[in-house]
Amino acid sequence: MPPLSKPLSAIGLCVLALLAGTAPVAADDAAQAKSRLERLGDELGQVLGTLRQRLVERDSLRSRLAEADRQVAQVNTRLIETERRSAALQRNLDELRAQQAQARARLDVQRQALARSLALAARSGNADRLKLLLNQQDPAALTRQLRYQRAVADAQAARLGDLRRQLDAFQERDAQIAADVAALADQQGDLQQQRTKLAALREERKSLLARAESDVNRGEQRVRAIEQDQRELKDLLTGIARREARAREREQQAQAAVEKAPKAPAGAPSARLPPAGKSPDSAGPPVSATPTPSLPGERFSARRSRLPWPISGQLKARFGTTRESGRTRWDGVVIAARPGSTVRSIHAGKVVYADVLGGYGLLVIVDHGEGYLSLYGYNDAILKRPGQRVAAGEPIASVGDRGNASGVYFEIRHRGRPVNPSAWCGG
Repeated sequence: MPPLSKPLSAIGLCVLALLAGTAPVAADDAAQAKSRLERLGDELGQVLGTLRQRLVERDSLRSRLAEADRQVAQVNTRLIETERRSAALQRNLDELRAQQAQARARLDVQRQALARSLALAARSGNADRLKLLLNQQDPAALTRQLRYQRAVADAQAARLGDLRRQLDAFQERDAQIAADVAALADQQGDLQQQRTKLAALREERKSLLARAESDVNRGEQRVRAIEQDQRELKDLLTGIARREARAREREQQAQAAVEKAPKAPAGAPSARLPPAGKSPDSAGPPVSATPTPSLPGERFSARRSRLPWPISGQLKARFGTTRESGRTRWDGVVIAARPGSTVRSIHAGKVVYADVLGGYGLLVIVDHGEGYLSLYGYNDAILKRPGQRVAAGEPIASVGDRGNASGVYFEIRHRGRPVNPSAWCGG
């Protein structure tokens, strides 16, 4: 054997020995990883089963909460209508009392005139009548004079009777309106109690839904954690397979190194990109519902950047930013507002939807023509019905009570695609 062959043979034998020592370790790692992967698969199946059950419970609670929201909206709408009728009756009552005061004043004038006439007649007594009878030369004239006096007295008595009847009618109407106002007040009190009861029921279901959502979120987080573990294990198995392949390749090269000098394999480490982070939803600027001047019958498309917002407040969620789940983005905006505040239509149109819809709560949709729709969610009461026409700035709903998160969800869509409301509303 040539002198240089002995060192090369020794090097090859050492490499083979090292590879033979690492092969069982790689095999053990692969076996452990496969066993752990099987256990994770079983755990994932159990977690997915529990998660499906939680999703069913959450959907049931959402349906019950939607029904509670619908009942609260109906009670709120009846309460608003009752308050409106009560105010109208109170105005009628005030107007009737003013008319009654005028009638009493006229009656007092008539009473004073009649009193003066009766006093004059009492002072003159029958002497004036006898004097008139004796001094009157023409019996026909005497008859006309007596008839005139009687007609005057009858007319005064008739006017007094009319005024008395008017006062009686006013008093009856006054009593009827007062009874209506009292009945409406009782009805308003009953509706208020019902609304309070329904609101408590809704809050209870909302709390249950929050717990169900929390359970679902924890389940989803556990699923994501298991899936991440599975991906890491699969990456580990892939890496082990690659290392074994490289070890076999090095073994072949080491065997060839006895006769030929080995060459170092070239390769570059692979970089693992970090997951992209989500952009937080930062609070936006304040917006205003103050209308801007418009022409009569002006089209929606011509009002770009000049439309008012549905309510004044501050933007809490902006169009296109990432939502809490991190999987979707906002198709509209959320405007912070005090519960009970009035939500107004941003442009004239026709109401095409007014009911509960999933996470939007009580939702109103207005069709403005040209393929444009405006959507108003998170409401507590709906003031319009589907098919009704609304004018720009007309009240259509009231803001719901969501605690610190109270506000209005607002969207604009064109032919079904959401567009940025900030580009259309200039307030």
